[in-house]
Amino acid sequence: MDREKIDGLILSSPSNISYLTGLRSRDSYLVISRKENVYITDSRYIEEARKNLKGFAVEKTNNSVFKKIADICRSLRLKCIGFEESHLNFTAYKKIRKELDDNAGLAATSGLVEELRQIKTQGELEKIKKATEITIKAFRFIKDFIVPGAREIEVAAELERFIRYNGASASSFEIIVGSGPNSSFPHHLTSERKLKKDEPVLLDLGVDYSGYKSDLTRVFFSGKMNSLAQKIYKIVLKAQKAALAKIKPGAVISRIDGSARGYIGKEGYGSFFGHGLGHGIGLEVHEEPYINKKENRGLKAGMVFTVEPAVYLPGKFGIRIEDMVLVTKAGMEVLSGALDK
Repeated sequence: MDREKIDGLILSSPSNISYLTGLRSRDSYLVISRKENVYITDSRYIEEARKNLKGFAVEKTNNSVFKKIADICRSLRLKCIGFEESHLNFTAYKKIRKELDDNAGLAATSGLVEELRQIKTQGELEKIKKATEITIKAFRFIKDFIVPGAREIEVAAELERFIRYNGASASSFEIIVGSGPNSSFPHHLTSERKLKKDEPVLLDLGVDYSGYKSDLTRVFFSGKMNSLAQKIYKIVLKAQKAALAKIKPGAVISRIDGSARGYIGKEGYGSFFGHGLGHGIGLEVHEEPYINKKENRGLKAGMVFTVEPAVYLPGKFGIRIEDMVLVTKAGMEVLSGALDK
């Protein structure tokens, strides 16, 4: 707040509010100031907040949440008030601005809490590791369902059932099951297509455990791998290993991306790998740091992110191998390394 020259901050991002309060945010706002921190929600969640929040004032909205926010800012005598420009929509901004006094101003801020969230605490790591453990178990479980004739949507349903029975509150995102040519779509929408013999089946699965996410991708085969699939699989796996070998505190992110991308390019498939190498993961399935060729920051111990090189051959198939990595003081740990690829 000193750096941004603000004396208060309005938070509207559910993940950022959850991170700072320790309470899973649902339809809430948080006003931070040097004097007091105020959690604002409605009648559906007020009792839960009052019971579980420590060190925060809790206010209930009646008619307008925006008037309540302005009233709180006024009572705290805040003059320069930050807001999250990536999370507060323009309509909400205008309504808050209308309710504030003329001598109070709103200042756009970006990434203040996200910056803190990049370095995971021990408690956060325990939840992420548990989410990863459930995901690995689910992949082992699903092997028997990867058979010709099964529909993609049936495989996804079995995964959904399994993860909930094993402690996940939900999947992190809509489960991706891409069979045959559908696996060449990086974010394929799982369909009614039936699996055929001797074709790749790409599974992208993550779970939510106590608010923290996992995200892993594996490719199974409903039979045998043809020679091209074997070749591409080996290329992607070697590209991932090249990237993993460079991960340590201080390593420049773009160079990690470049090590995997460079290997795939050297093998002649560079134009078939279009997305970044990975992304941070925690309260959100996609968060800082983003692992791509444009990011020139250095890694720090405590960061958790995916490493997911891929090759997508349109009309044929796609191969993506995605693991989750923790940067440690000594180097790195592959959190999802227990599953044979």
